[in-house]
Amino acid sequence: MIKTNDVSHTNFPERKNFLNERAGAKKVSENLAFGYSSAESVVNGWINSDSHRGAIEGDYTHFEVSAEQDANGYWYFTNIFVKK
Repeated sequence: MIKTNDVSHTNFPERKNFLNERAGAKKVSENLAFGYSSAESVVNGWINSDSHRGAIEGDYTHFEVSAEQDANGYWYFTNIFVKK
């Protein structure tokens, strides 16, 4: 997302296929966020969104969070959910 300056699920199918094939994932979902200044604020944003909260509370067994900062100091967050 940083390379393209685009916060989107554009490459989600590739991430999902990778996790299906390499990690044995049966179900995959993700939340994205941009512009939040802390982990607490982004999680609160996700929790206050019905669709994002649905992924957090979904039927998953594993998750991973990534936070990357661009050259301008803006944070990009990805939260991937996997059910094995």
